[in-house]
Amino acid sequence: GGWDPGAVGFYGTQEKDITLNIARFIRLLGLYDDEISIVLTRSEDVYVPHRERTGLANSLKADLFVSIHANAHPRSSATNGIEVLVHDDTGLRTYPQNRDLALLLQKRLTRTLNATDRGIKHQTLFIRWAEMPAVLIETGFLTNPTEELKLRSLGYQWTVAETIFSTIKEYLHSTNKRKR
Repeated sequence: GGWDPGAVGFYGTQEKDITLNIARFIRLLGLYDDEISIVLTRSEDVYVPHRERTGLANSLKADLFVSIHANAHPRSSATNGIEVLVHDDTGLRTYPQNRDLALLLQKRLTRTLNATDRGIKHQTLFIRWAEMPAVLIETGFLTNPTEELKLRSLGYQWTVAETIFSTIKEYLHSTNKRKR
């Protein structure tokens, strides 16, 4: 957000706008649910450093940290699909939970959105600083013109948000974590 647009699509769509909309929709769903609370690391178009994002979650003792993104491929406009990333250090205390949450989100998102399943990816990521299970969701490729048009659609963004929200609830129920 802010000065950092993130990925930029074929038609000029900026990642920061897509992801902020999805996050706001998730927060809206949370306002009407008495089981979980949703806290955004940004609710406006501002840049929040990675350490502050995970720092907020840590200070709140959040149950989960979910980072929402839109992908880009520098050499192919044909690349498409959804992937969920976890930090590549399998020795992290939260790694088993990270992987379980990522697998569940990947399954639900690709099925609901009828999207290409690019699988779970392991990378060195800022989410490693989270003291709770943490994943990074790539909701699609802005550099794919067809996928960019989907991501620009408020209806598609709402469906992405609903799927993420319901999957978070499903995961928390399976681990017996509830709103405090």
